Amino acid sequence: MITKVFGPPGTGKTTYLLNRVEQELETVHPSRIGYFSFTRKAANEARDRAVAKFPHLNPDTDFPWFRTLHSLAYRCLGVKAQEMLGPKEYAEFARQVGLEISVSSDGDEFITRADNVILNAINIARIRGQDLHTYYNRSNLGIEWFHFEYVERSYRQFKTDKMLYDFTDLLERIVESPDLLPHLEVLIIDEAQDLSALQWKLVRQLSERADRTFIAGDDDQAVYNWAGADVDSFLTCPGEIVVLNRSYRVPSSVHTLASDVVSRIQRRQPKTWRPRAEEGFVEWYQDFQDVDVTDGGWLILAAAHYLLDDVYGWLKAQGLLFERHGQRSISDAVLSAVIGWERLRSGRSVPASVVQQVYKHLSPSHVRRGFRTLKTLDAERAYTAEDLIKDHGLTDVDDAWFDALTKIGEERRDYIRAVLRRGVKLGDRPRINVSTIHGAKGGEADNVLLLTDLSPKFASDYAVNSDDINRLLYVGITRARQGLHLVRPKRDDRGFRI
Repeated sequence: MITKVFGPPGTGKTTYLLNRVEQELETVHPSRIGYFSFTRKAANEARDRAVAKFPHLNPDTDFPWFRTLHSLAYRCLGVKAQEMLGPKEYAEFARQVGLEISVSSDGDEFITRADNVILNAINIARIRGQDLHTYYNRSNLGIEWFHFEYVERSYRQFKTDKMLYDFTDLLERIVESPDLLPHLEVLIIDEAQDLSALQWKLVRQLSERADRTFIAGDDDQAVYNWAGADVDSFLTCPGEIVVLNRSYRVPSSVHTLASDVVSRIQRRQPKTWRPRAEEGFVEWYQDFQDVDVTDGGWLILAAAHYLLDDVYGWLKAQGLLFERHGQRSISDAVLSAVIGWERLRSGRSVPASVVQQVYKHLSPSHVRRGFRTLKTLDAERAYTAEDLIKDHGLTDVDDAWFDALTKIGEERRDYIRAVLRRGVKLGDRPRINVSTIHGAKGGEADNVLLLTDLSPKFASDYAVNSDDINRLLYVGITRARQGLHLVRPKRDDRGFRI
């Protein structure tokens, strides 16, 4: 039996799934429940909530199938961490074929993702199940076929020679060996609209081995089609349909606009949902600098990273603390140095790790020659200014941080001082988050400031694929809990159509 759960913005899809887990645990052992999410963090949240309600359960041993689909494949195949391509191997391959490749962790420690335009394209073709030449002809990459094909062939050969796998190999191998998959009583799949065609093959195989399947997502929030997501498989998957019909986030004025936008999406699951009782508001501006963001919680969004470049300078000029790509506008290292220095000046002790950051940013005049490397520092100790002056070359702590920590550039020091003049504590979590719409999916704030400009490519996509653009706009505007602040595009032909 398959149940498809459609969760419009703020309707509590995650809560529904977590409640489902708790209900099933009344009669089903957790080892017979599979909870597969897009990120390990979400799967761990489901596991931890279950353990909180059922404290006799062991989070490390009783929940073997609360994980990502890649992690499921890794476990079922019995692959070892040393059999996976890592940063070292990608660097070697990059040198071999003359590419620039950056790498990142995927949340699971055994998976390394490589970021390169050719490798990304090769991977999308694989997860979509498309012939490489067909995908190349449709992708308009601006790369000669002979070079594209050479990199793909070399990549396959490199993995064969090294006897290593990448993260897509895991999925390809497990769908070819379905007998290795577990037989479950309950299967739960979250964020189904973001699954690729290859992941959907795995989901179908898992569902065939499960008594009850719950597949949750929202096709109207499918914004990763460009990265290989296959929303059509979600829409066409058979099953009983459940629509969560009340939003606990979106106010009525924003809901009205969202309903207009979503009605333009041609291929979708019809669904009706109610907003919060609060009216909220929607306002338009000619320029983002006309918006007052000095109070309250804010999510500042745009369709592409470069469209936010001017926003960062605007926020810094006002002395406003913010997050960008999940990173604070004042780095942890600088923050540690500033707070550490002021603690030392007040007579308090700081850990050795903080002393390291202080010395790293300290003016040379404040450290005697030969002590900057701190070779004699004990990593397990905490130090006072007196300790550092006596044994580790510190000359004095008379100057305030902005005069002593001159290795922090003048512009950054001025910005930090402006933040402090607003009475903000540097250790506080920023109330302003700046992100692309893609990066903010799942997020929310009392106020959303949305730049409605589009990149030339996105703007041209309206003619051939308006559904994806309207889904992106829908996700952006439905992050707002109270106020939606829309900034008109600089060019009418390069903006969201609202």
